[in-house]
Amino acid sequence: MWSRLALVAFVVAAGLSTRLASAASLGGLTARSLLSVNHSGAPTPPTVLGCDNFTGTTGNSMAGRTVAVASSCSSLVWTAHVGTWTIQSNRGASSATASAVTTLNTSFVNGSVQVVLTSLNTGGRSGGLVVAHDGASTYLAAVMTDGSPDRVELRLVTSGTPVVLATVNPTFATTNTLGVSRSGSSSITVTLNSATVMTYTLSGAQQTTLGTNGRAGLFGGSSSVRFDDFVVTNP
Repeated sequence: MWSRLALVAFVVAAGLSTRLASAASLGGLTARSLLSVNHSGAPTPPTVLGCDNFTGTTGNSMAGRTVAVASSCSSLVWTAHVGTWTIQSNRGASSATASAVTTLNTSFVNGSVQVVLTSLNTGGRSGGLVVAHDGASTYLAAVMTDGSPDRVELRLVTSGTPVVLATVNPTFATTNTLGVSRSGSSSITVTLNSATVMTYTLSGAQQTTLGTNGRAGLFGGSSSVRFDDFVVTNP
C-alpha cells in the first residue's frame, strides 16, 4: 500500500532532512510520493502527525485499531463515532450509515489532511474528510457526493447537526485525492486531484464552535466507497 505512495523513508535520527516529492498535493503534501530523502539544507517539510494505509484482514473492525504504519505515525488509534468501519481489501470502508465518522487521536489546528477515495463516482455515493473533530459530534467535513452535477460540500456539524457552508461542482475521476487544510484557525482550503476547488473563511462564531479541537478522520455515506493512503500533517 505504501508502495503506491512511494514512502521512501522518515529519517530524522540519521541526520538527514526530508522534502516532499511531486504529485497530487494537499498543502504541499503528495499522495503518490509522500516523503523522499534529501540532504540537509532542504526546506523543512510538514510534520507527519498521522497516517494509515489500512493494511489488514478484510472484515476487521477499525474501531480501536492502531494505524498500520506505527513507526511513522505514532501508533495512533481509530475511534468510530458514527457507523461501522472495517478493513476491506486493505482499504478503509464505512457502513451505509448516513454521515458515518471515524477519527484518529491527532491534535492540531493548523494542518492538512489527505485521503485517496475510490468507487465514489457512481450511484450517488459520498465520502470525505473530517477535521477539527471534538471527539464527540462537532467537526468540519469536506464531503464528496456523486451526482448530476458532482459536488463537494464544506459542512460544519455542531452536536450532530450539519450546516452546509459552501458548495462547488468539480467533476470526479475514478480515483480521487481529496484534501482539507486549516490555517490560522479561520482559513479553510479544499483540494481535489491537485487543484484547489474551494476556499472558505470561518467566522468568529464558527471558530468558537470548532475551538482548538484537532482530531482528523474519514466521513462515509456509502458502504461501497473505499479510503486509502490517509495522511495528516502540520502545518
